[in-house]
Amino acid sequence: MVSYIVFSVGEQKFIYETEKVVETVKVDRIFPVPKSPDYLRGVINLRNNVIPVIDTGKLLWDTPLEGDTLLIVEEEDGIVGLLVSRVVGIISVEEEDLADVKEAELEDVKEEFIRGILDYEGGILILLNLKPVIKKRAKKAKKSSKKKKGKSLDISEGLKRLEDTEGFVIFSLGKEWFAIPVDNVREVVDYPSSVAQLPKTPDYIEGVFLLRDKELILYSMKRFLCVDSDRQEKRVVVLNVGSKSLGAAVDDVREIRWVSKNAILQVEGASSKGVIALEGGSKLVLILDVEELGKEDYSQEIAQEEVHAEVKPMKNFVRFSINDIDMAVPIEKVKEVVELSGITPLPNSPDYVEGMFNLRNSVIVIISLCKRLGLSCNENSNRVIVLEDFPVGIKVSNLKGIFKTEEENIQPAEGVSEPEEEFLEGIIKTDEGGIVFILSPEKVVKDEDISLLEEQEVEVDS
Repeated sequence: MVSYIVFSVGEQKFIYETEKVVETVKVDRIFPVPKSPDYLRGVINLRNNVIPVIDTGKLLWDTPLEGDTLLIVEEEDGIVGLLVSRVVGIISVEEEDLADVKEAELEDVKEEFIRGILDYEGGILILLNLKPVIKKRAKKAKKSSKKKKGKSLDISEGLKRLEDTEGFVIFSLGKEWFAIPVDNVREVVDYPSSVAQLPKTPDYIEGVFLLRDKELILYSMKRFLCVDSDRQEKRVVVLNVGSKSLGAAVDDVREIRWVSKNAILQVEGASSKGVIALEGGSKLVLILDVEELGKEDYSQEIAQEEVHAEVKPMKNFVRFSINDIDMAVPIEKVKEVVELSGITPLPNSPDYVEGMFNLRNSVIVIISLCKRLGLSCNENSNRVIVLEDFPVGIKVSNLKGIFKTEEENIQPAEGVSEPEEEFLEGIIKTDEGGIVFILSPEKVVKDEDISLLEEQEVEVDS
C-alpha cells in the first residue's frame, strides 16, 4: 500500500506521497521575488528557513491561485512550498492502481507535471510531478552559489527532515489539539450524513456509518477524551487499529507534520504516547494511543442492528433561539461559535451591524440577528456564530448546540416570508412537535456589510 495526501487545486484533486510532505501550514504573507518565474509566487520564512512557494494554479494552468494553504514538499533535489486550494485528506491504495496519464483524457493540465492518475471513487486524482521544477531550481541555485561568495538561496538546503522522525495528523477538539501517528491513519473524510445509533454502548460511540459499503464504528473523540467543546464535528479520521478500522470524529484536521522523535515529550497517561511542542512551546499537542480506541469489539451490536436497513440520511445544524424563536444554521456553513466582547463600532453602518471584531488576526463584521430580522431585541448575549464563507459573525440570544435530524423532517420554507426577505431556506419538524426555522446565511449577509469591513480595513492600513 502507498499513502497519499489528497489536495485540491481549484476543482481538480491531486495526490502526493505522504512521506514526502513535510508538513502543511497556513501563511499570511509571501514575499515576492523580483524577476522570478511566473509560477513562483515568492518565498516564505518558515522557522528561519527560506522556502520557495510555487503557485500550483499558475504552474498547471497559467491561472493564479487564491489561498493561504501550503504543502511543504521534500524531494531529493530540494524542498518547496505548494500553494493549494485545500487539503482534503489521506488515502492508501495499491501502487498498481496508478495508471499512465495516456490512459485518461485530461484537459488543460500540463502533461510534464503528471506522474500518473488514479481512478478513485468515481473521480480522477492526479499524481503531481514536481521534479522538473525542483531540479531546474536546484541547478539554478548551484550555479548561483558558484558565481557568488557567501550565502545564496538553495532549496536543497534547510528544513531537511531528520532521519529519526515520526509523522502525525494533528486535529482539534475545541481549543485543544491532539495528534495521531500517520501510520495509523487510513484516510480523512467528511462527517457522514448518515449515522446509525447503537444501543447499550458508551456515550462516546456515535454509532455506525458506511464507508464504501463497509460498516465502521464512529467514535466521538471529544466525549472519549472528555473535552468540553460545543464545536461541531466536521471531519472523520479513519484509523487502522490492528486488524480493525474505525472512525474518529473530530472538529477539524489542522496539520500533517513530521517531528523528531527526540522532540516528543513523554508523559504519564494510559491514552497518551507523549506530547509535541509546537509554536515554540506555546502549543502542546497530546499524542493519542490509538490502541485504546480499538479495545472494545462491537461487531455483535452491528450485526443485531442491521445497519444497512436502519441508516437514514441525516442533516446537522447549529441550533439557537432569537426572542424564543427556534432557529438553526446548517453545520457546514458554521466556522465556529464564540463568545465575544469589546466589539469596535463601524461608522455609517446599518443599525443591525454592531461593529467589527479581530478574531485571531481575522477581522469579522458582527451582525445582530434579531435586528436584522426586524425583531425587538430585549436580550443581552455575547454568543456569536462565525460563518464559514463570509467574514461575518451573527449574534444570537441562546445557543442550544448541535442538532441532528433526518432529512425527511425538513421541508422547504416557500411562502412563509416576503420574497425580498427570504431569510429562510427550510423548516424542521421536530420529534416533539415543534418547529425549527433554518436560516440562510447567504440571505442574511448583504454585500454592503462586507464592503463596510473592506473600507474600514483600508482606513486602518493607511
